[in-house]
Order: sequence, then structure tokens, then C-alpha cells
Amino acid sequence: MAVIDASVYISLVNAHEMAHASSWTWFVDTQTSDERIVAPVIMLAEVASALSRGVGDPELANKAVQQLRESSLIELVPVTRNLAEFAATIAAEHRIRGCDAVYVAVAAQLDDVLVTLDRQQLKRAASIIRVRKP
Repeated sequence: MAVIDASVYISLVNAHEMAHASSWTWFVDTQTSDERIVAPVIMLAEVASALSRGVGDPELANKAVQQLRESSLIELVPVTRNLAEFAATIAAEHRIRGCDAVYVAVAAQLDDVLVTLDRQQLKRAASIIRVRKP
């Protein structure tokens, strides 16, 4: 199993991203091995924002969110109060941005690896969980 960060999903759906090829390779390898992929449900808003604001393409943003919602390949998990409190502790103690801390908390709860392209997550979360690039 792996927890996927929004940065990796954005690279999957945007061929102009530098990590598009490596993200696709990781994603295909994961599917081939029947490995489960998980993400917190906040990924929907993060993907929409990154593609709409960052790329300037609201249509692509809406399509990507729809694909993610309907996907059987990525399981979106709810952000419960306990998870949010755990993420808040991680954010405070490790100086990790709020939403990024939610991904770290999900990986920690599942005792799993976080797959991310975010440099801060890669560096600061490594003392809590296993973290890697795609």
C-alpha cells in the first residue's frame, strides 16, 4: 500500500509536469503489483486548486477531480477529527504545512509509505514515516 500526495497525482494528469514520466512509471508499477493506493479526501481540493490556479485550466481541474472521485484505483479516506488532531500535532512538531501534515498522518496511521514530490514532506516527514519520490 502507498499514500499518494497531491503533487504526484497532479504530475500524473499534467503531462507538462517535470515528474510526469516518473509518476506514471510508479503508478503503473503499483497497479501491476495490485498495491493499494490511498489519499486523504482533501486531495480533491488540492488537485482542483493546483490545476486551476497553477496551470490556469479550470476544465482540466474539474476533469481531474471527477476522475479521482470515480477512480477505483485510489481510495480516498475521510479526515476524521482524530486524524485532523494527529495531523495538527505533526504540523506543529515537524513544521509541516497543514494539508501536507494530513498526508503524513494518513501514512503514519496506516504504517505506510508516503509517495510525494514535495521537498518539504520528503525532508521533514522522514523522521516520522517512510517517504519517497515516485
